Amino acid sequence: MSARFGVNYLPRENWWYAWAEDDDTFAEDLHQIASLGFDHVRVQCLWPLFQPNPLWVSPRALRRLVHLLDRAAENGLDVCVTVLDGWLSGFDFRPGWLKEVDPFTDPEAVNAAELLVGAVARAVEGHPALWCVDVANEPNVLMKHLKAGEGEAWAARMLRAARAAAVPVTVGVDHVPWMSDDAPIGRAFLAGACDLIPVHAWPYFTGALARVGEERAWAIPDHLSQVARATPGAADKPLWIQEVGVSPLWLTDVAVEDFAERMLRRAAAIPGLGAVTWWASHDISRRFTGFDELEYGLGLIDAEGRTKPIGSRVAEVVAELRDRPPVPSAAEPAIVLPTGRAPDIAFAEQWFAHMGASAGPAIELERSAS
Repeated sequence: MSARFGVNYLPRENWWYAWAEDDDTFAEDLHQIASLGFDHVRVQCLWPLFQPNPLWVSPRALRRLVHLLDRAAENGLDVCVTVLDGWLSGFDFRPGWLKEVDPFTDPEAVNAAELLVGAVARAVEGHPALWCVDVANEPNVLMKHLKAGEGEAWAARMLRAARAAAVPVTVGVDHVPWMSDDAPIGRAFLAGACDLIPVHAWPYFTGALARVGEERAWAIPDHLSQVARATPGAADKPLWIQEVGVSPLWLTDVAVEDFAERMLRRAAAIPGLGAVTWWASHDISRRFTGFDELEYGLGLIDAEGRTKPIGSRVAEVVAELRDRPPVPSAAEPAIVLPTGRAPDIAFAEQWFAHMGASAGPAIELERSAS
């Protein structure tokens, strides 16, 4: 079965403030996304608008979510619904009632988050456009005060609540669990608890661009995917490169379109790949202030609705990959990740140093003596 190719949807008109509007711009945006050849979108339920009070989930927001899925179905797009978005587009969007407590350990806060995840799951259950539920967008970014593994009880409760939708579930962590042994939500937990193994593979935020340069950093999705697949329990599950993208602000020697094409082609050849989801569909409008500069230009489509050169290139590559799925090349001898060693950026450098033109060396975990 060939991999899915999609985008993280950012509404063109009003970003995710669009949940509070009554317009039907979702339909126009989703039609344009489908016309570029994508088959799915990942959407974000802006937390303050969906749960203004810890004991109450907005029925209007839930209806608006179902409306988006209706429009997606009309355009042949499947949808992943991401529920808890405390961290999104560089902002901490937690609701006001959550500002003074720890969202991951405070009993009432955890109960409230579980309430929202369950309410969203039940609202979209059985919808023909529903593909999966992601309980949270990069929740570990807000867990830096927690020690290794201390976020896993919270994640387990959210995943149980999400299963009310009767579709695959996952936790949309960033790259840190795949590059550290100290992550609050660790690799072993993700491999065991998630139905889709999530990988966020940003060449800048992982440190790959700084350490290996523009001529190699585009292979970071391959590297992180190798680490993920080497984690016990993950090898038989679909791998989802849930976020991948590039900003022209990060590049000086390689055109952003060329860099994007190399990332996509390399990612498409990863064994066990289930889906690749580009960040993002649309640029953020300049009329919304306060976002980091790079956030305004990560889209494939600009804020006026025009497909950008990178959007055209990505669409062309996706069309080719659908028609002629790549055959993975024979990997070089595996690089062994010793038990107990974090696959950090230094380990990544070793991997990059050995990678060939079309396939990086496989990563295997060291076998215990028992």
